[in-house]
Amino acid sequence: MLMKYTKYFSGVLRNQGVPNLNVEQYARLMNIVSLEGRMQELLDLKETITNREEYYKYDVRIKRLLAKIEALTASESPNALMQHMVLTSK
Repeated sequence: MLMKYTKYFSGVLRNQGVPNLNVEQYARLMNIVSLEGRMQELLDLKETITNREEYYKYDVRIKRLLAKIEALTASESPNALMQHMVLTSK
């Protein structure tokens, strides 16, 4: 689950070049990548927390980010999402 969209999009860029996306879909892609990066950072920080209350606060923030990612991706697989974004951009 961690960074699955970011890893997929990175692979697409590396292997196929920049996809032909309109401004709206490009912004969507960048938002997903940004949110996944923030979520990974919180998960990494959470691993260092020993205070239970602080640990819970990170869980709440991670859940919020996950909800935003799910809203942007409609819980589609990375491949299906990329195809959808490319088709929507035409």
